[in-house]
Amino acid sequence: MLAMAIPLQNARLCLDCDTVFEEARCPRCSSESFFPLSRWVRPAVASDSSVISKRAKKASLLLLGSGLAYTAWRILLKPDSKPPK
Repeated sequence: MLAMAIPLQNARLCLDCDTVFEEARCPRCSSESFFPLSRWVRPAVASDSSVISKRAKKASLLLLGSGLAYTAWRILLKPDSKPPK
């Protein structure tokens, strides 16, 4: 496997195929649906534990909300395989 380094500020996660990249489109599936990893992952810094727990709670809610929204979006756009009889 080819190992490469991508700066966190430039790293993007493809929402269609879970590939991490830094180009404008996903190199694996050519999708333009991505989320910047710097919005989810922050650089490690020494901080007060109460501030860290508040940030972790907000990040968890953000991830949960975006995951639910993505799942709903995929369900709504999924064509029915067979029409009901």
